[in-house]
Amino acid sequence: MPETYQYQGNPFTREDLTHLCLCPCCGEPDCGEEYMLLTESEGKQEAVLFGGGTFRGYLNYWFYEGITPVEYSKLPEFVRQNNECTGWQDISAQCTEINADDFLLTLESIKNCSRKEYLYDDFENYYYPIFKKFAEEAMRKGQKLYISI
Repeated sequence: MPETYQYQGNPFTREDLTHLCLCPCCGEPDCGEEYMLLTESEGKQEAVLFGGGTFRGYLNYWFYEGITPVEYSKLPEFVRQNNECTGWQDISAQCTEINADDFLLTLESIKNCSRKEYLYDDFENYYYPIFKKFAEEAMRKGQKLYISI
């Protein structure tokens, strides 16, 4: 079972991607649905902020496509948890440990999906390189990776 993490205060924000997904009605990032990808080392917390609704839109590609059960079982766990509202996407989840390798596989899956209309330049230009670098650095330093929703 993934570890739940309680972060204290405001982590150091390495990147803020919320400017990419402002709601046209209220002006808030994804109507205030701000997510954080974060890690901690030696008591120091670092985070990437992003709009959760926008990012889940990339994950929903497989939810709406109606793939076979065999194909679905091959999807990264991060994607399946999004579709099934379990793990990090459980209604009671707040800040959950995620598998960094699986998260990187998720990024590659999004980037390489066959239906490009589900992608926008923002994913390849911002989300992908920033998330990839953040996750790889955490792995290299032996840190755990968490997502806060």
